[in-house]
Amino acid sequence: MKANLSKEVKLQFLDDYFVSTTEAINILQISKQSFYSLVNRNKIQRINKSGVVLYFRDEIIERSNSQKDLRYKYRPFDYRK
Repeated sequence: MKANLSKEVKLQFLDDYFVSTTEAINILQISKQSFYSLVNRNKIQRINKSGVVLYFRDEIIERSNSQKDLRYKYRPFDYRK
C-alpha cells in the first residue's frame, strides 16, 4: 500500500477488510466468552498492532455462515421437537 493514499481511502480499506472485537461478536451473535474461546483455540485469527486488536472480516463472515451447521452438529438437542 502506498503512503500517498488519502486518509479516507485507508480508513475504508480497514473497514472493508477488518473488524473489531465488538463488531465480530455482533456479527457472530455469540457471547464474549464464546468468542474468546474461539480465538484461544485458533478458530479465529487475532491481529495485534500497537495495542489494537482486529480480525479479518472475511473470516468472521465465513464463520457466521457456517455457524448454523455447526450448532446443529454439536447441539442437536436444540433442534428436537
